[in-house]
Amino acid sequence: MPLLLALTLRGPVVHNPRVDRSGGERGATAVAYAIMLAILGLLLVAGIMVLSGSVETALNDGAECVSNPSDCGGSGGGNGNGGGNGGGSTTVTTGPAPTTTTGPSPTTTTTGS
Repeated sequence: MPLLLALTLRGPVVHNPRVDRSGGERGATAVAYAIMLAILGLLLVAGIMVLSGSVETALNDGAECVSNPSDCGGSGGGNGNGGGNGGGSTTVTTGPAPTTTTGPSPTTTTTGS
């Protein structure tokens, strides 16, 4: 008989509610989960307290840049064009495509007559 068929032909599982196989340790897992949850909560609060100053500074700096762009750091040399044409006329340049040669320069030989 194949192994897969032998595993599926087992009889029904009967549970005896009078037998406690956990040995009275159900409360221990609940306590362990409660301790883990408390530790995660403490780490979350500590992380928020540590990062709150830098997040507040970053948000205030961003708000200051929005309200007064000339005070922002960096180059700030934009002229507001954005590089778009805005639906105006476009210039199209046509002509021969540029060529690039690589390697040794060609030599020209002339024969005299």
